[in-house]
Amino acid sequence: MILEGIDPKILNKLKEKVQKELIQKEKETLEYWMNELIKVYQKNHQTLAEFKADIRKYIDKMKNRLEVIKTKGF
Repeated sequence: MILEGIDPKILNKLKEKVQKELIQKEKETLEYWMNELIKVYQKNHQTLAEFKADIRKYIDKMKNRLEVIKTKGF
C-alpha cells in the first residue's frame, strides 16, 4: 500500500484536514438547500399546484446535479 511509508503523524494530520474539508462542504451544501427550502416555504402559494411546481423545480435541480456527479464525478 502507498501509505505504508508515510509518517503516522503526517497521515493523521492529512486525515484530519480531509475530514474538516468534508464537514465544511457538507455544511455549505446543507445551508444552501435549507435556504432554498425556506424560500419555497415563505412564498405565498395560492394553490397546491404552485407549491408542487416549486418543489418539482428543486427536485429537478437535485437530480441534474446528481447525474453530473455520477457521470463526471469522483
